[in-house]
Amino acid sequence: MPRPDPRWLLLIHQIPPQPSYLRAKIGRRLAGLGAVPVKSSVYVLPRSEQALEDLQWVRREIVAGRGDASVLEARFVEGLEDPALEALFTSAREADYAVLSRDAKRLQAAVARLGKRPSQARQKAAAALARLRKRLEEVVAIDFFEASGREPVEGLAAAIEAALRPPDEPRDTPAPPAEFRGRTWVTRSGVRVDRIASAWLIRRFIDPEARLKLVDGPGSPAAASGWTESRAPG
Repeated sequence: MPRPDPRWLLLIHQIPPQPSYLRAKIGRRLAGLGAVPVKSSVYVLPRSEQALEDLQWVRREIVAGRGDASVLEARFVEGLEDPALEALFTSAREADYAVLSRDAKRLQAAVARLGKRPSQARQKAAAALARLRKRLEEVVAIDFFEASGREPVEGLAAAIEAALRPPDEPRDTPAPPAEFRGRTWVTRSGVRVDRIASAWLIRRFIDPEARLKLVDGPGSPAAASGWTESRAPG
């Protein structure tokens, strides 16, 4: 029976005590890639071409600092299993989203206190919001297993943006064409962030009375039953 392809990449390293900054620098590099430690000197990432290239660069940096490192493809057989590894990634990203949520709430409170203060204060708040969004993008990029916590941060960012919008700036969006109303919208079954977002988008901006249907795939009986449909993304 053929063995499945390795799901993971491991970086195993030894970093010398000098220079003292090297360990902290490598730790920041690995954290930025979304790698999680399974031992004190063993880090793991889901296997992909990009992850392999990233870990190879980290290895070169360690070797250049007179350390030692190896990059391995791995498949865990006993002991630490795939669900436990995925949970490590999810926990790390949930912690990141929690920090972002805390910072977003602080910024939201600061914006609420601005009132009609000069535009310079609003410009500073807008710059802080841009930094918050950039941090969110960086976390989303390494959220390999769709951890919870992303949607509340996105909602807070949208609320802050709305609060910073000048009062005279148009807020209304054009009504969607009538041809998109009264439809049944279809997406694949299974709870995923993009599918939940698609349903919210349709009900909020296109048709409050839209019917939503989950199917197993394009060839399923439900999708081929003959009723008029528009497919939601996801």
